[in-house]
Amino acid sequence: MENLEFEAEMITLKDLLKTNQLVPSGGVAKLIIKEEGVLLNDDPCYIPGKKLYKGDRVIFDDISITII
Repeated sequence: MENLEFEAEMITLKDLLKTNQLVPSGGVAKLIIKEEGVLLNDDPCYIPGKKLYKGDRVIFDDISITII
């Protein structure tokens, strides 16, 4: 598993995936999150607009991203 850190006060889940270039666009991120979900702090999440804050951890496609 690859570990990344992302510095932000707040970012939405779909924007996090798009900004880190894990998906080609926000629309694709929204679709993937709604249909397949991601792990947010070890719990499944299907809400593309979910707000993430410092300390949150997202696991998507075997990549772990921690908000710092």
